[in-house]
Amino acid sequence: MKLIAFLGIGEYEPVTYRWNDHTYETSFVQEAFVHWLKPEVTCVLLTKEARKKHWGDLCQRLQGHTQIVEVDIPDGKSEAELWEIFEAISEVVQEGDEIAFDITHSFRSLPMIALLTIAYLKQVKGVKVQYVLYGAYEARDNQGAPVFDLTPFADLLDWLAAAKIFTATGDSSELGQLIQEIQNDAYRNRKAFAENLPRALKNFGAALAEVSDDLLLARVPNLPESVINLIEKQKRASAEVSQWAPPLRLLLDKIAAAYAPFQDDSLPTQAKLIRWYLDHNHIVQAMTLAREWVVSYYAQQKSLSRNDAENELNQRANNQENDELVQLWSSIRNIRNDLAHCGFSRAEGQVLSATSIRQNAEEVVKQIERLAQQEFGQ
Repeated sequence: MKLIAFLGIGEYEPVTYRWNDHTYETSFVQEAFVHWLKPEVTCVLLTKEARKKHWGDLCQRLQGHTQIVEVDIPDGKSEAELWEIFEAISEVVQEGDEIAFDITHSFRSLPMIALLTIAYLKQVKGVKVQYVLYGAYEARDNQGAPVFDLTPFADLLDWLAAAKIFTATGDSSELGQLIQEIQNDAYRNRKAFAENLPRALKNFGAALAEVSDDLLLARVPNLPESVINLIEKQKRASAEVSQWAPPLRLLLDKIAAAYAPFQDDSLPTQAKLIRWYLDHNHIVQAMTLAREWVVSYYAQQKSLSRNDAENELNQRANNQENDELVQLWSSIRNIRNDLAHCGFSRAEGQVLSATSIRQNAEEVVKQIERLAQQEFGQ
C-alpha cells in the first residue's frame, strides 16, 4: 500500500487519535496512519513552509517504518498552482497502486483537489483507493481525536460516473456492479460492519446487469422477464439501499421509470423500445428492432407467418410499390444493411455520414410511432 499525506504548518499538539479499535498518541497524524496501515511507501506532500517547520521532526518519526518520498508542492494560491499539486499527486501514483489518502492537513481547496484527483486516478491508472482518512483534531474530547473514514465519499464519485452512464445511455451495468460490490465488501469485512448484513443488494445488482445486457444485446423477447425480475428485486432491496448504498436512493425512481415500460413484448411496447434505443444513442439496436417490428406488424395485419411476411415485404419493395409500409420497409432495410456492413456495402465516396444515418433513423422511428398510434392508440 502507498500512503499519500499532506503536511501543513499548524501548531501540532500531542493527542491520542482513535480509529475503530485503534489508538495512537502523536503530534503527527501521519505517524498514526503509518503505524496502523503499515504502508510500504509514504509520500508526503509539503510546501516550503511545511518543510521548514515540521518535516525534520516527521521524517525522523517515520524513518524505519516506511519508505519515505517527499513531494514538494506550491501553496495552492492560484489555479496554476492547483494544477501543479494535481500533477504532483498523479506522478507519485503508479498504475494499479493500492493507496490511502490522508487529507488531515490539506488546506483551502486541497481536499476537493485530492478527491477529484482520486477519481481521475481510479479511472486512468486503475488504482484501488483503500482509505481516505481525516484526523479530526478539532473534534477531540477526553478520549482523544477521532479519525473519520471518508472513503465512501470518494466512492461517491464512482456512483456519479455510473449514474451518468445510466442517464446518458440507459446502461445500468456499472450501477449493478457497484451494488454487488457493497454486499461482497460487507461480508468480507463483516467484523467492521453491523450484524445485520445486506442480503438483497447483490441480487438487485445482478438484475440490473441482466436488464442492461438484454437491452444492449437486443434480447427483446427476454427483456420483459428481466424487467419484472428487476422490479421485484428492487422492492426487496429498497430498505437495504437506504442503509448500505445511500447514493443509489436518489436513482431508484429513475431506474424504475426507465425500465418499467418494457414489461411486455407487445408491438406497442416494442415501438416505445425503438424510440428508447434511438434516444439513448443505440442506433444499431433501434434499426435492428425496427426491421423486426415491421415484419411482425405486417404479419399481424395479413395473418401471415413472420417468414412469409418478410418474403412478401421484400418482394413488394423490390417491385418498388408505392405503399407507405413498403417504403418504410425499404428505408429500414437500407439503413440496417448499411449499419450491418459498416458502410462497406456502398461505393467509395458514397458512404453515409453518421449525421445522415441518425436523421434517417429518426424519420423511421417517427413513422413507426405513427403506425403504432393509428393501430394501437399508443
